[in-house]
Amino acid sequence: MKNVLFTLSLFLVSGISFAQIIVMDVVQVKEGMSSDYEAVEKFVAPIMELAVENGDKMGWYIFKRLEGGDLSEAGNKGIGDYMIINVYKDEAQMNAQSVETFTAYAKKAYKGKMSNRAIDRRMNSLMDAREDTRTYVLENIYYTKPNSLSVGDVVTVFPAEQLNSDYEQFEMEFYRPMWEKNILTGAHRAWNFNRIIDRTENAYQNLTHIIFNVAGIGELQFDTDFLSTKLAEMGQASRKGFDPAQMQLIHIKE
Repeated sequence: MKNVLFTLSLFLVSGISFAQIIVMDVVQVKEGMSSDYEAVEKFVAPIMELAVENGDKMGWYIFKRLEGGDLSEAGNKGIGDYMIINVYKDEAQMNAQSVETFTAYAKKAYKGKMSNRAIDRRMNSLMDAREDTRTYVLENIYYTKPNSLSVGDVVTVFPAEQLNSDYEQFEMEFYRPMWEKNILTGAHRAWNFNRIIDRTENAYQNLTHIIFNVAGIGELQFDTDFLSTKLAEMGQASRKGFDPAQMQLIHIKE
């Protein structure tokens, strides 16, 4: 899993026809150190801006948990406090990341503002406020367009475990059209379906997919005829869903 653990940390970048790769870090912060952690990400933000501008990644997003995300049913690993999303156009771009590149960006971003020694100290202390980081590598299967986000937006993160081989087909052929209908009416803003293709050893091993949703304004409308109801029952039986987390966007570079 080359360089995955060095993510300084949605996915919602429009107009891309090939499979994007998302590196999702779920960060648990040491008790009483939330402000220290957010100071770290504030320091990192201009570095990520340079990385995006120079084509090293497509986007960088930091989310703070508002509620939900309790996966104790799947294992006792604690609830993540923050979520970091790095988006790459493909695996080659992801694998090209290096510590040296981001250190160089840091010195460029803070030239004339901090000494190189001070920058090196900050770069070496990026993980100090973290209790734990669980990393997942996701391959994007489908996302609705357009999907622009702004600081303050809330994203629902829904983790799922595939139970049979029909699961992805149910999501794509049954649920996706319904989400897209609601997007057209403004009742929903975005639906983003991803397959987990790699993860760190401390991550939840049973999870297979992550879905990101952004709510719109108004009541969601879903088909309730007999056939749709039966298909929905079959679709729900094809996967096990876990407690979704409500995450608020606090930093964005794309």
